[in-house]
Amino acid sequence: MLNTLAVLQSKLDALNLTQIIKEPTRYNPKSKCLGTLWLVGLAKRVGARLLLASTSEVYGDPEVHPQNEEYWGHVNPIGPRACYDEGKRVAETMCYAYLKQEGVEVREQRIFNTFGSRMHMNDGRVVSNFILQALQGEALTVYGSGSQTGAFQYVSDLVNGLVSLMISNISSPVNLGNPEEHTILEFAELIRSLVVSRRQIQFLPEGQDDPQRRWPDIRKAKMMLGWEPVVPLEEGLNKTIQYFSRELEHQANNQYIPKPKAARQKKGQPRQHN
Repeated sequence: MLNTLAVLQSKLDALNLTQIIKEPTRYNPKSKCLGTLWLVGLAKRVGARLLLASTSEVYGDPEVHPQNEEYWGHVNPIGPRACYDEGKRVAETMCYAYLKQEGVEVREQRIFNTFGSRMHMNDGRVVSNFILQALQGEALTVYGSGSQTGAFQYVSDLVNGLVSLMISNISSPVNLGNPEEHTILEFAELIRSLVVSRRQIQFLPEGQDDPQRRWPDIRKAKMMLGWEPVVPLEEGLNKTIQYFSRELEHQANNQYIPKPKAARQKKGQPRQHN
């Protein structure tokens, strides 16, 4: 879904281009590329500043840790994640082409894993999947060994970073993420303990080209924006769990119960972890 926000005063002053994708492996790059092209063209015509919400996915399955903004990435251009990864990379390319050739003001951040209240409960992201499975008494599904790492920031920290970047004079990409690195298995165990779930963790075959390590280098954001995450991981997770619990209760009263995104089925029996 392409979501655009125009901030209007006497004329169009700013454009915020963000994108929320439920499943990168099924993403059509057409909407990302055309959506960005339309908006950067609009920004040129009305003299607006464009905020592009890019992603850590532009780094692919990185070979450099932590990932800084100078790293070009390690992406399979024809793999199952390529539509999303390359779609975002093309979006960045178009924005900076308009910056250099047409003088369009561009602000661009690469967002690492973000979670929080009001996120869609069955959007297929690791946080929403784990919380929903735990609250509904189901096994938490982990793809691969769970040794892959991620960095998870609460949504209010991200919003503060977006605002800070938008009003800054920084036109080059900026990482926005939590520099605390956790394995996916550690994250699953943490959510299971916060929800007080006694169900096992189910291990399923790992997807092709799934990144093994995501760890943002946010020194640029700290130095140039004075920004860093302030919400502790457990505090943010507790707020999100409470929100999911209220939503489940509300939807149960309305005869609708969401389900976590179905696990990818591959040959072989899943392992169980106590």
